[in-house]
Amino acid sequence: MLLRRTLKPKCISRRLKKRVPQHQPISLTTSLLSHDNRIFQRINARSIRFYAQKAERDLNLTPVGKNLIPAVNKLQEIFSMVGNKLDLPQVVVIGSQSSGKSSVLESLVGRDFLPRGTGIVTRRPLILQLHKLKEGEKEYGVFSHKPNQNIYDFDEIRSEISRETDRVAGNNRGVSTVPIILRIYSPYVLPLTLVDTPGLARVAVGDQPQDIEKQIRAMVHEYINMKNAIILAVTAGNQDIATSDAIHMAKSVDPDGSRTIGVLTKLDLMDKGTDAMPVLLGRTVPLRSGWVGVVNRSQDDINTKKSIGNAIKDEKNFFDSHVSYKTISDRCGNQFLGEKCSKVLTEHIRKTLPGLRAEINKLIQERSEELSSYGEPLPEDEVSKGWHLLQILNKFSVDLSSAIAGTNDIGSSELNGGARIRYIFHESFQKNIGNVRPESILGDQDIRTAIRNAAGPKAALFVPDSAFELLARKHIELLRHPSVLCSDMVYTELLRIIAQIENKDMMRFPKLQDKTMEIANKLIRKKLKETNALIHQLIEFELAYINTSHPDFVGVNVLLNENEHKKTNNNDSWKNAATVNEQSVSENSGFFSSLFFGSKNPEPQPKGTKAPNELVIDKTISDREKTQIRLIKKLLESYGSIVSKNIQDQVAKVIMHGLVNAVCRDIQKELVSALYKGGTTNASDLLMEAGDIEMKRKVCIKELDALHKAKKVITMSELMDGW
Repeated sequence: MLLRRTLKPKCISRRLKKRVPQHQPISLTTSLLSHDNRIFQRINARSIRFYAQKAERDLNLTPVGKNLIPAVNKLQEIFSMVGNKLDLPQVVVIGSQSSGKSSVLESLVGRDFLPRGTGIVTRRPLILQLHKLKEGEKEYGVFSHKPNQNIYDFDEIRSEISRETDRVAGNNRGVSTVPIILRIYSPYVLPLTLVDTPGLARVAVGDQPQDIEKQIRAMVHEYINMKNAIILAVTAGNQDIATSDAIHMAKSVDPDGSRTIGVLTKLDLMDKGTDAMPVLLGRTVPLRSGWVGVVNRSQDDINTKKSIGNAIKDEKNFFDSHVSYKTISDRCGNQFLGEKCSKVLTEHIRKTLPGLRAEINKLIQERSEELSSYGEPLPEDEVSKGWHLLQILNKFSVDLSSAIAGTNDIGSSELNGGARIRYIFHESFQKNIGNVRPESILGDQDIRTAIRNAAGPKAALFVPDSAFELLARKHIELLRHPSVLCSDMVYTELLRIIAQIENKDMMRFPKLQDKTMEIANKLIRKKLKETNALIHQLIEFELAYINTSHPDFVGVNVLLNENEHKKTNNNDSWKNAATVNEQSVSENSGFFSSLFFGSKNPEPQPKGTKAPNELVIDKTISDREKTQIRLIKKLLESYGSIVSKNIQDQVAKVIMHGLVNAVCRDIQKELVSALYKGGTTNASDLLMEAGDIEMKRKVCIKELDALHKAKKVITMSELMDGW
């Protein structure tokens, strides 16, 4: 909007760009004055001339794509140096052999520079970047593999293409996907990025690979399948369009024809009385960007060195004078094709730039994370390397403690680190201890045998102390194995935790990692041995003293209840008990004798017989024995529960103190003492990176630098395009 005050350059420039179509010759000063004389009367003549001349310079643009296409060319150059393939906007030229692809490209450039011959001549993709120079400047070409050499002889450019093709693809007419990048600077070209692909072949000729057709189609498909590629499908006009390989491949990746430009060549070679108007008008194969008919030089014209300039003049005369094509002659010819490609490509670039910028930002983040994983380059001097080694060892120790404490990977979907150790204590160990129950390991016969052995020659009315202690110790001894097993399981888990520590610095150095694992495993084994010794001591403590006075032990109450039950429900047993009560108390009755009395009389032995070497009691169980068995089972169950709880609690504490905490406490000291003895160390040997780490770091740095350059190019091109 024009202000009522003095106009500034941007105001005039924007006003003119909005109201005046680009490339339309006008007198800017006259237009401005005629628009609003009252405003410009306030501006002196000198200011009018200055601002008007600046506005004219703003409108005097070079052909379409002044900033955008060169920016894409620069991106292509940047990414080709690092071998990174990005989906950049470019025009991909496809077509069958001898369809006229090379002639179309040379017409767009205006010079003969492509190798020619029979069969497959283009055997590597040729990325052709056209840069427009000012009028009068000398044209030249530059190859990406020879970036410091400007080639002004286009015959030499043709020879270099052939040499570079043979160097990579070989001399047997094979193909290669490695592209050749050629930049051509000329005053006579439009800014464009073109990719010339090998001609589509069907049959292997000579010593070509038998799958040559498959190789070429796969290569072409790789380029045209990119969503940002503009497809230039070249088809000979004197062949049936329904059999066109170029159109068939273009349709396979662009079914609606939204990014395909059709090119019909050899229109001058069609049968007399026929024309290609249905195709050029889009009736046969509709394409959003339409069709362009061209007439290129014949082989005789090439042999006679007919210039491309003269060929373009003859092409124009052909379309202007042809009875059918003269109505669309302004939309035919190589010159129009170049303008169309430049315009379509520019608009396509403008649409895709935001997506390219987002993709580059994503790649920058990925490469930055990758570079971080490789770590910083190592210092050169030994002192700095030794200090770096100490930092790595300290970091490893901290990571181990963190993994056990549970401060790492808290968002994981599975248990890890210290949580797995807790699972061992409260799930696995508890279950194993619970499976050791007196009734599951001591049968009735075992209990009867223990009672009789404890009573000796005298018959015990109830359970002697020695029998109970004997059976209780058997139960305690069975707790030894699950306790040691728990320690072994924690040992295995510690090894697992150490192996899973992702210390990026240490992973860089395989030898240091191996030595660290060796020292850590040795320390854990040492602590395991000490811990198992403590666990065995715990079991020995329990075996040393059977505490029947424990407040949780229900032995006396059980006996009283059982005795009352016998008095009430079994008169015969009561009479027997009364008879026995008159006898003296057996010395072997222990704490049970304070409540019940045993018999003094030994069981009668058969006269005149000798007892066998091995005696096993019969399987017939008397009522008295049933009572004894029932009572001792309850006593063992009560005391076993007390011991199991003690063992479960104490074993976990011993393992945590003697194994887990001891390893976390001593690991750093062990590592430093083993790898950094007395302040001297072989740091250079230990800090030797894996063979590919240094190379990967260099490649990553190179790619990251290229991505930052690409981001800068896109930003500048967007600013200049908007300005």
